[in-house]
Amino acid sequence: MKNTLIIFIFIFSIGFPQELDEDITIDKKWLMILPASQEKHGPVADKVTSIIADAATSVGRFKVIDRNLVDEILEEQAFQMSGIVSDEQVVEFGELAAAEEALIINIVHFGQKGVPKPKKGDDDDKDDDDKDETLFSWVVKKTVTAAVDNTKSAKEKRRLELENNIHTIINANVRLVNVETGVSEKSFKLGASHTGGNRDASLEKALSNLTLQVRSKLKELYMITSEVMEVDGKIISILSGENLGLEKGDFFEIASKDKQKTYKGRTITLPGKTRGLARITEVGPDASKAKIVRKWRKVKEGHKAYEMLTNPYIADLSLSYGPLPHYDLTGKLLINPLGFISGSLNGHFGFIQDSRDKMDSYLGIGGSLDFNLFSGFGSTISTSLDIPFCLTFTKDDENHSVNSGLVMPAARLNLGVQVGKHWDLVLSMKNILHTNDQDWTYSVKTGEKDDNGNDETERVDAVWVPKNSEPNIVPEGLIFSISLRRYWF
Repeated sequence: MKNTLIIFIFIFSIGFPQELDEDITIDKKWLMILPASQEKHGPVADKVTSIIADAATSVGRFKVIDRNLVDEILEEQAFQMSGIVSDEQVVEFGELAAAEEALIINIVHFGQKGVPKPKKGDDDDKDDDDKDETLFSWVVKKTVTAAVDNTKSAKEKRRLELENNIHTIINANVRLVNVETGVSEKSFKLGASHTGGNRDASLEKALSNLTLQVRSKLKELYMITSEVMEVDGKIISILSGENLGLEKGDFFEIASKDKQKTYKGRTITLPGKTRGLARITEVGPDASKAKIVRKWRKVKEGHKAYEMLTNPYIADLSLSYGPLPHYDLTGKLLINPLGFISGSLNGHFGFIQDSRDKMDSYLGIGGSLDFNLFSGFGSTISTSLDIPFCLTFTKDDENHSVNSGLVMPAARLNLGVQVGKHWDLVLSMKNILHTNDQDWTYSVKTGEKDDNGNDETERVDAVWVPKNSEPNIVPEGLIFSISLRRYWF
């Protein structure tokens, strides 16, 4: 009887295939982009509209309706775009253009004015615009410079200066309107400014700054929800690809499906439990492969995959001990931590015994290069090369506060154990390959003043008795450390 029931269920499932959930992102969204007004700031509104349209196309998850088609529809229907576009008009435009949603761009503020250039000494470096200026703006600048040099009128010089050091500011508000209902669903703000060049050059720079913001904002409007189609060890297949603009290296968070529950006569939806992080490794036309880089629950076929707009970032704090003795507290900010090759920016504080058996303190910064050797079963094994650059402090024989440079490159072996969704415990041992310490010096006043009236100083050698008996720092033996690592995503 039991076997018969199983066979019946199997045949039933084949005859009635499962459908994808409604929230799964399958197709690109038809999008219409319009400026809210052309009467005020019309040319700028057109430029911003064009920037957003180009960005929406490049993101890969929108089908942007051609502006020429929109203009034709507006002309045929005798709509006037000289004033503010109402939400009712947006609904009509969208229906005629077969759009699902519309982006309405409203230029909140646009202004350009000449400002004085900073005086020499306030900014020793020339404006960064010089590096990226166009041939046209360069010719204009040179012409203006020559004019300024040849004129004897202070008013004329100032006028020319202001006309060629323009401060441009653009602030815009972008609304996403559902064409079917006319309701504003989401919105975001854009803002950019630039100082330098003539009006055209300054405006071009400000618009370029706007362009850098638009892509991520558009992704926030239409984030991808995919589904795990297949699980093969650490490799999963998800139902999204080039058709939605996915790229190699994009991150997804895996979670179980939402559950519905009836509570006091009302049906509510409970979010599924998060299960792991996956990074896209191969992108196909309409599906992609991803590698599970971190997992805290089992990942199965049918689970949801939610797009992450920002990559995870990771930091850790470690405490080390060496037999010299040597104590070290290190904070790290990891770079590309979930890849085969990663790195970190490090800050160091510690105490180390010198050749005179005195404990010297040190502060430093440095970096690490890490190579992932193994990852699995909730653990990772990696090897690292550390290069810290430190400043060591002590007292000389005349009680002067002296310091010396100290470089301690080291090779390190690490074992990381996952202890939670956001936490790892890392055990390490390292061997310092070489020690390069410098002469001990301290600062004394010369008795002279600088241009600002401050005392001038110079570095002099520390005093050691007997002479040439300065302490050296020579670490020895293996150094062991324990780290607590935090993941943010």
